[in-house]
Amino acid sequence: MADGMEAEEATGFEKLIGRTATETERRQLRRVKEVLGLRDNDALWLVIFALQYYDSLYRQFPKAIATEASAILARTRETADAQMRAGVEQAKADLARAVALAAQDVARDVARRQTTQWLIYGMTVGAALVVTGIAIGRALAP
Repeated sequence: MADGMEAEEATGFEKLIGRTATETERRQLRRVKEVLGLRDNDALWLVIFALQYYDSLYRQFPKAIATEASAILARTRETADAQMRAGVEQAKADLARAVALAAQDVARDVARRQTTQWLIYGMTVGAALVVTGIAIGRALAP
């Protein structure tokens, strides 16, 4: 664990983050220590630990955000699908109702037309019978 970074330093950082430091974190800490020329007892070294800790925390945010965004997207998709299915079923019911009403209107119009036709036929037959009756009555009259 110590590769160029003393076990004490790794342990201090690991105590701060509450887990074993990754190789990448160790490498970053060694690089900062070398570039800044820090010694083990340098007060800035503790600040670097804290900054590295916050860096590791902030690196977790994109994963957490992506996970939560995926979950929200899945719930949104499920809700949209349910709404779509409900809308389709409602549209089917509305269409069936509209077709039934249209069929009733067509049937009523056909019945009226047929009633009117039979009424005209009956009146025509009745008028023909009246005229025939009058003609027969005149012919039989003395």
